[in-house]
Amino acid sequence: MQKQAVVNTSFKPIIINRVVVRDKEFLHRLGKVLKLKWLLGKEVQLDVNCQTYDDVTPLHTACELGNLDMIKFLLAKRASPHKVNRFGHCPFYMAIKNRRCHAVKLLHMKEVTVNLHPVRIAVELIQAVQTRNYPLLRAWALSGVDMDTKDYDGRTVMHEAVYLKDKSMITKLLEYGATPLEKDVWGQTAMDNAQNETEITALFDPLFTVICPTKEDYLLYKANHDKRVFFLSA
Repeated sequence: MQKQAVVNTSFKPIIINRVVVRDKEFLHRLGKVLKLKWLLGKEVQLDVNCQTYDDVTPLHTACELGNLDMIKFLLAKRASPHKVNRFGHCPFYMAIKNRRCHAVKLLHMKEVTVNLHPVRIAVELIQAVQTRNYPLLRAWALSGVDMDTKDYDGRTVMHEAVYLKDKSMITKLLEYGATPLEKDVWGQTAMDNAQNETEITALFDPLFTVICPTKEDYLLYKANHDKRVFFLSA
């Protein structure tokens, strides 16, 4: 009697109501299963900058998944971190948006920058403050962007946090390098907006009230402080 062949149905098309669809979660799980060692030692010609119909490159996907080994491999093979998909997003942005902090730190260390307009960065930062998305704010801070970046009205994340009277958010933003010293289009700083809020102004004291009352003072203070830390740790 002939033995019936076993058919592997793992990769059959996903069909719903007679329509073939792509399950994003399934594809992401598949991407995690495929390990870097599958590529190593193989004599293969790889176009590391190849793109899908959405202009997504392998580096986009590696950054989205936070796959450090694959990111290092692709960069070593000269994958471009500057290519954008059809939504205008570079691989670095995908790492930040998906809060892949280890990948963000790696790309920042390699001096990769976010290919996004500063105003757009400010808008995303402010939205993260509004939704109290601390992990996303941390990812942005690790990327090396200026946490005092301004939106269309010259407002920063600190302006928004003060407006919301969110003391815990203000404390975290100060840790991430944001200041209350930038002026909006109306000439108001976050410090100005907090004048009638004693508990909030206390968070800015004494660094931004006595030591560094202006942004120029703060930048000079920070430069000298960073230099001192460098010499002490050398």
